[in-house]
Amino acid sequence: MPNLILRQAVGKECPNNPDDVKVIYQRLMDIGMIICYDFPGYLDDIIMQGIIDAQRHFMLVPDGVISVGGKTQGFLANWKNKPISAGVQLPGRLREAWDWVDPLLPDGSYCSSGYRSADDQRRILHNFFLNTYRTQIIAKYGQAAYDAAKADLRANEAKVLEMVRGVGQAIAAPGSSMHQKGKAVDIGGPSAIDNKQVEIVKLVARAHPDLYSGKILKERNGCVHFEIV
Repeated sequence: MPNLILRQAVGKECPNNPDDVKVIYQRLMDIGMIICYDFPGYLDDIIMQGIIDAQRHFMLVPDGVISVGGKTQGFLANWKNKPISAGVQLPGRLREAWDWVDPLLPDGSYCSSGYRSADDQRRILHNFFLNTYRTQIIAKYGQAAYDAAKADLRANEAKVLEMVRGVGQAIAAPGSSMHQKGKAVDIGGPSAIDNKQVEIVKLVARAHPDLYSGKILKERNGCVHFEIV
């Protein structure tokens, strides 16, 4: 963590070396966790509150301690807001849920989906069938069955859904998606960071059990999906 080097712990009942405290003070200002003001030379109430507010993202009960090499130091060092894809809607508490997770996610992460209509869900399902998983579906169900379903995607939607799910892609039927209910978010990014994304969302969900349902899925299409209550 080259940009957040500490010699000793900072926070509640810690050594609070002034040089270490200044590093934390500067970082908390940089990420907007505290107001901009002149460093007082010691750990004051504003810096302490900033530490606690940062920890609220991933701790149910913040301990106010930044240990050398610990989780809080790591998150502060890499704290960065991630992009939201064009057209993504985050109504109601979806935006709050994204904001808690957002700065903790690894680089390369982005919000790929929030609320979507039944028609949006249908387009995604049909794209999975026609493009993303076409080869796998034909290999499993046969060309004739694929062509029969393809002949009328809307009329054969139950079969299309069955086939897409049958090759391992979790997806709700149009009209029943948690996305349509405004209760789901998808996180995109390289497959190499999927497990880290899941780990972080689980950590944040445990810190906010009143908001997150605890349902978190690593989907075959590369997204990490989580839901709120």
